[in-house]
Amino acid sequence: MWTLVPLGNPGPEYQDTRHNLGRLLLQRWMADRNLAPAPKQRFPSGTLYPLTDRLQALVPTTYMNLSGEACAQAAAAGLYPRRMVLLYDDKDLPLGTGRFRMNGSDGGHNGLRSVFECLGTRDIARLRLGIGPFRRPLVDFVLEPWTDPEWDRINTLDAPFARVLDLLGGTGDLTTLADKVNPAGFWGE
Repeated sequence: MWTLVPLGNPGPEYQDTRHNLGRLLLQRWMADRNLAPAPKQRFPSGTLYPLTDRLQALVPTTYMNLSGEACAQAAAAGLYPRRMVLLYDDKDLPLGTGRFRMNGSDGGHNGLRSVFECLGTRDIARLRLGIGPFRRPLVDFVLEPWTDPEWDRINTLDAPFARVLDLLGGTGDLTTLADKVNPAGFWGE
């Protein structure tokens, strides 16, 4: 079982902001499949939802900078961090692209930093979802709503995002997933 962890901020005021791209794509994927699962388990800082026989989602209920709390609570309840896949926005990738990594640094992303600190490891798989090119100040940029041209690009991401989840749920092999997801062209680049 893989646990998807879409990082983002809670509440309707953040729903369509750049910082919530991972949540947005997961919600769209669920809507396309008519999935509206009841919570499987609740934690003080997040909720676990069943998705398929191989995928579930842990949705933090905290703000981005405290995302690790939900991961740590789920890990304390028995979820294995090496079976978590973080879904998050990445300012350093162009909008409409994505990259899969099995480990590495936080790259200055506060949500990742929180997860790494709370779990005590950086060996967490993650799907980086591009939101760039970014403008400064960064905090304003990630909390702004999408523009109409950006929505046009986001609308092209549903199919490749679904392929990522199909690959993850199908093979479950992270190396194979990285080999298929990372080459140019996968995201329609």
